[in-house]
Amino acid sequence: MKRLKDNKSLLISMILLFVLLVFVVLQSDFAPREDKERKHVSMIVYGDDSERWENMRQGAGLVCSEKNADLSLITMMTENDVQEQKDIIDREIEDGADALIIAACDTAGIKDHLRDKKLRIPVSFVEAAGDISMPFENVYCAAPDDYRMGYELGQSIVENESDIVTVAIISENLQREGVSLREQGLRDAIDGSVGKIINWSRNDHEKNAGTRMFIQRALVSEATDVIVTFDNPTTDALLDALNNLNATSRIYCISTSDKAVYNLYSKEIKVLGYPDEYAMGYLAAIYALDRSEAWKKYRDTGIEYRLVRKENMYDEDNQTLLFPFAN
Repeated sequence: MKRLKDNKSLLISMILLFVLLVFVVLQSDFAPREDKERKHVSMIVYGDDSERWENMRQGAGLVCSEKNADLSLITMMTENDVQEQKDIIDREIEDGADALIIAACDTAGIKDHLRDKKLRIPVSFVEAAGDISMPFENVYCAAPDDYRMGYELGQSIVENESDIVTVAIISENLQREGVSLREQGLRDAIDGSVGKIINWSRNDHEKNAGTRMFIQRALVSEATDVIVTFDNPTTDALLDALNNLNATSRIYCISTSDKAVYNLYSKEIKVLGYPDEYAMGYLAAIYALDRSEAWKKYRDTGIEYRLVRKENMYDEDNQTLLFPFAN
């Protein structure tokens, strides 16, 4: 009798073990293979400073985490070498990227490069207007109204400065569509409303010089009351140049750099145009990964920007924009 019970227990154990093995095999066969299904998004940006893109990367990263995708932020060795950026784009496509987010160092050059390739994967441009025509549909542009932002910055000069003021405009990185539109808007706003406009740009001997060096030459060459910049690297270079020369000036600029925000607080910068880069990254990623959802939810959503002064930088809305990850 005892032997019969032992055999019965052994049989039950074997049956249970068999059922367990079948369950494990079924789970292995039919469980979703997340690694194989995960998409890869390549975020290709200009310049070699990855921290400069942190707000935008955070916005895109949130979407990728929600959509079961991986995000790679890829910087350049240089600031403006369009061939280098083309090579990076080609490499990422060949490596199987499922979508691209691009901050083009030269908008027209990168646009032409992608048009010739006739891609079938989604592409989102950041810092570029929405008139980029391509021979395929999956192209989205995430940018504020750069012309309007520049125009309003110019209006702030007209409102706060005398009508005899001398304004120096630093024309740098105009091959980037957003920068070009900002400058155009500002020029339209101040035309005929200030005393004098000085154009600061590189001469033939400064094409390969650092931005700070060319700005320092301009600072000691021509007197000005107000200086205007339109992007992060130019704004930071101007602040460094003024510091090196132990000089001060009234600065009106568009920038998202930490240095610009600090100098807004210290009053070196009078007015700071600040676009919402977090939203830019978020919308670029959602259109790249789920265009139908993006079209339904965000079709009419624009990229916000603000003109901020020291006096209002601690307003709640401005704090959210300037310090999106502060507790």
